[in-house]
Amino acid sequence: GYQKVSTLANLPEFIPGLGALYVRPQTIPAGPFLGYDRRGRLVNTVYMIPVADIAARKTFEQLAVGGGAVRAVDFYYTPGHPGVEQPHYHVVLWHVPKESAELG
Repeated sequence: GYQKVSTLANLPEFIPGLGALYVRPQTIPAGPFLGYDRRGRLVNTVYMIPVADIAARKTFEQLAVGGGAVRAVDFYYTPGHPGVEQPHYHVVLWHVPKESAELG
């Protein structure tokens, strides 16, 4: 049931720093979004959590993880973009060392 994000929103097929993203449309905005690098490896699982949900103290439990162990986590703010227009935080779970992912 995962679809390429670029077919659902006005986003490029490959997003530098995150990869080619796939998501189940019914799980937007939170996700998970699965990020694949230029070699086709699943390198991260991304959640896009709206600031309004954080301010409302909404609970997100048992979120699916794309696969493999989580080696590192990035957490950062974005003011919104096509597909998830409202301000939100990206929570990026890295399944490979970030520096080894081919995301440029």
